[in-house]
Amino acid sequence: MNSRDIYKSNEYRTEIDGIRAFAVAAVIINHFNKDILPYGYLGVDIFFVLSGYVITSSLRFRKSNNFKEFICGFYARRIKRIIPALLFFVITSIILTCFFQPIPRISINTGFSSLFGLSNIYLAKIGTDYFAQSTELNPFTHTWSLGVEEQFYFIYPFLIWLSGFNKTKNYKNILLLILIFFIPSFISFFHFYSPYQSSSIFNKAYFLMPFRFWQISLGCIAFLVLDNNLKIRGFIEKIPSLIPTILLVTIMFIPFNIPRTSTILVSLLTAGLLVCIKKNDKPYKWYTGSDRAAISKKIIRK
Repeated sequence: MNSRDIYKSNEYRTEIDGIRAFAVAAVIINHFNKDILPYGYLGVDIFFVLSGYVITSSLRFRKSNNFKEFICGFYARRIKRIIPALLFFVITSIILTCFFQPIPRISINTGFSSLFGLSNIYLAKIGTDYFAQSTELNPFTHTWSLGVEEQFYFIYPFLIWLSGFNKTKNYKNILLLILIFFIPSFISFFHFYSPYQSSSIFNKAYFLMPFRFWQISLGCIAFLVLDNNLKIRGFIEKIPSLIPTILLVTIMFIPFNIPRTSTILVSLLTAGLLVCIKKNDKPYKWYTGSDRAAISKKIIRK
């Protein structure tokens, strides 16, 4: 059974939830103690790739009679999915912040801007250093990644509609449109994302969506590769999914200061994992928890 069989047999891929859990755990460990997992923050980059895959999968099967129905339906689903939990989090955290922070202005501004998907822009504007210890006092700093994704959503549905992908499944058109944005985004990221650049340029390359578009669109491309009979799919599917899984973990433990290289590698490995993972693979069982379920059944039987 190949990875395409997983996709065809079940539109909802349960292993993606497992990969998300791995990414969340990596970020939490990194924030808890950077010495344990120096590059654990790259779990956010894994999320970007997964988001691109999931959103393309969602739009692939979405039927719409006209553009208004298509775009309004898309944004209505995004709002229902994101805003209720985000609103509760922001209100609760702002109240608590006012009690514990003597000067909570930056935190409050970040929280309010996150409700509109703009916290990443605000953090870049005030020159926030994501890796500085002072940033940990702002409970809304991590909402920058949500801002990147929400801004991506203001572009990508239009590309889907313009390409006709949701109607005719025209892979060449949507792939071409993605690459038009992907290439300058990747070049900009590669050039500016370095701690050796001036802090203002590095901060913009870290926080702003144009520098991150290529990561989310990698997930989009992974879906297109898997959904269509592209030549590269056969090559990627031959790669055992254990390899990208091990490499993802290894990169997060690397003690060297190579943020740009590690970010690119993690993004590529995540996209490759989405294509090459198979149901009979060990990583698939890890991500879906089927190994634990099987062990539990054995224990119960005993």
